[in-house]
Amino acid sequence: MFPNPSRKVGISFRCALAMCFMAASAACASEQVPNQKSEHWAFQPVIRHSVPNMESNAAEAFQNPVDAFIVNQLQKHGKGLSKPADRTTLLRRITFDLIGLPPTPEEVAEFLADTSPDSFDRVVDRLLSNPHYGEAWGRNWLDVVRFAETAGFKEDPIRPTAYTYRDYVIRAYNRDLPFDRFVLDQFAGDELFPDDAESLAATGYCRMWPDESNASNILLARQMSLDDLTGNVGAAFLGLSIGCAQCHDHKFDPLLQTDFYQLQAFFSGIVLEDKVPVGTHEDLVEYRRDERVWLDETAELRRELNLLERPARVKMQGERRMKFPPEVLEALDTCAEDRTTMQRQLAFWSARQMGVKEDDIPKHLDDAAKIRREEVIKLMEEARKRQPRPKQDASVMAVVELTCTPPLTHRMESGSYDKPREVLEPHFPFVLRSTPAQNPPSFTPPSNRTSGRRTELARWLASADHTLTHRVWVNRIWQGHFGQGLVSNANDFGTQTQAPTQPELLDWLTSEFIREGFHSKRLHRQVVSSATYRQRSDEDHVEGVAMSESQSNTTDYSHFMRQRLSSERIRDAWLMASGKFNDTMYGPGTRPELPPNFSSYEWKVSEPAQQIRRSVYLFAKRNLPYPMMAAFDFPDMHESCGCRTKTTIAPQALMLLNDRIILKAAANLAIRAQDEATSADPAVKIQRAWQIIFGHSANDREIQTALKFISEQREILAGSPAVNSETTTTSSNLEDEAFADLCHAMLNTNAFLFIE
Repeated sequence: MFPNPSRKVGISFRCALAMCFMAASAACASEQVPNQKSEHWAFQPVIRHSVPNMESNAAEAFQNPVDAFIVNQLQKHGKGLSKPADRTTLLRRITFDLIGLPPTPEEVAEFLADTSPDSFDRVVDRLLSNPHYGEAWGRNWLDVVRFAETAGFKEDPIRPTAYTYRDYVIRAYNRDLPFDRFVLDQFAGDELFPDDAESLAATGYCRMWPDESNASNILLARQMSLDDLTGNVGAAFLGLSIGCAQCHDHKFDPLLQTDFYQLQAFFSGIVLEDKVPVGTHEDLVEYRRDERVWLDETAELRRELNLLERPARVKMQGERRMKFPPEVLEALDTCAEDRTTMQRQLAFWSARQMGVKEDDIPKHLDDAAKIRREEVIKLMEEARKRQPRPKQDASVMAVVELTCTPPLTHRMESGSYDKPREVLEPHFPFVLRSTPAQNPPSFTPPSNRTSGRRTELARWLASADHTLTHRVWVNRIWQGHFGQGLVSNANDFGTQTQAPTQPELLDWLTSEFIREGFHSKRLHRQVVSSATYRQRSDEDHVEGVAMSESQSNTTDYSHFMRQRLSSERIRDAWLMASGKFNDTMYGPGTRPELPPNFSSYEWKVSEPAQQIRRSVYLFAKRNLPYPMMAAFDFPDMHESCGCRTKTTIAPQALMLLNDRIILKAAANLAIRAQDEATSADPAVKIQRAWQIIFGHSANDREIQTALKFISEQREILAGSPAVNSETTTTSSNLEDEAFADLCHAMLNTNAFLFIE
């Protein structure tokens, strides 16, 4: 099954449309090199604009330079900022924003009691130092890199250690890892920091692409994976749809087809590993040296065993071999430790399709071969007793290289894997080079096992004077706070995306980000401390102007844009409210129960304590996203998601009414509110539930409405035997049942599901 049909041929739908218009010129387009740089705004250097001077009557309206830029634009249209949000609304907003969870009633009470001028700033500092910050904001990056713990396509096999990349991302956010190091880690952690387990795990980024485990065309599968990785590098780090230059020069942006394959050449030598050992530099150097000695000592035995078994393997592989070309068969038949980089890459897809069972090999050997094989196996067993082992019993999913001379990269005519044209060396996209005549980067291999290519790419991307990389990152952080970036398409800063709504602010924030050492937490503080961020969301309260619906503009920042919680935050907030929330961090993905008859696929359900872990740790299966989260716009894990869609569809209402998660949460919340209530008065337990769910106290009218609901619901339940099975397991009292139904209704409200 191909979630994206165009993936089968490795091109996007937009590219396919462009090809219809460009077929006549596509073949020769890349041979024409532009003679001047593009004037498009995204390719211009970052300029540190002066902070606008505000008129005296607006001077008090802003708290920092962010407000000066925003208000300066608003005043040109006769507008101003909205009034500040009330303190309970603001605390709920910032808590969900920075850690993805609601504030506790105790945190609300403490904040309301603290009237000091810096009380909000101290809340921000507390939240940024909270480990849940990395879980909330790391999830945004996982969307962009299409993180999953399975490979996708029809078989969708598990990648057992993929979670180590997710854990790296969360830790990096929590450590406030400078963004330039974040880039270096993900592209070249194995080359630059081989003794750093976190940096090794970071290279898991380079193999986040989906792959077809049972691909019949191995050469196509290899090319598709490299194409996918190249396209994601463009979208995630450069904010460019360079994937649209795979088959021909980009129809709209100044991106050449040669740019695509020259960028791809940086990755041509990577080999995929599920278990790369970690340890100190000295330990790993010693381990690899001893391993090389052992491999040399056992080379003859291993090759003899391979030759003895090869006829049996060929027999057992049978007709499956017929679909593969000679170069793939040669890779299969070569001893695993002796394979070249290309052979390792080809064997990655082909070897797992052969279905050879080791125990059956003797059945297909003659007596002489069988006897000699047993002798060689005994000798190998003795040799394996001397085989070196890493000192640390730990490993990560990563990429490595085997040699300093990677396989060649060709420009593919019309993007077809079987139509190679000229060989291309690694180089940066033409439009982003420092000069049109800039020479290709030179490489200094850090060892005889790697080329150093990815290091040069990473350093170029992370450099302080890079045109795009840091603008893209700053825009993603702004988008995380306001729901929409200063550039509307976070993955595409090209000509088909509207120019920034606040270009001077974007450049000023980017220059600040670079000047202050690429620290994201400082940028968070800059943004959330602004009056722009702390506005109320009600447009009717905009200062100095009555806003009609036609005049309203959600991108001018004249009010805070109301946002629905993401799918993860909805589920996590349910668990928090219920009091049943396991905040254990890191490790393999957890598998909660699936809805009955949901899918023909079933997974082994985790133990109950694991099922109530935070949503970022739910098992990320590409072909089966967790149903509740899928209903609330969880992204397709096959494609990079720069900004999630925001839909309102019927399945969401059905999920809110019937999903076992919310039913259990409501029942447990009712018990929790009753236990925490200071008296047996029904109004008191309603008040406690209200504080837990909404972050503020209920007024008299709300209390009376809730009491009326409980009374009426109790009568309905008394007359009906069909009482909700999820709640009857925890309480048989009709009053308690009615109160649980009230909690269920409260968990369905917009006040709970939206951030004001």
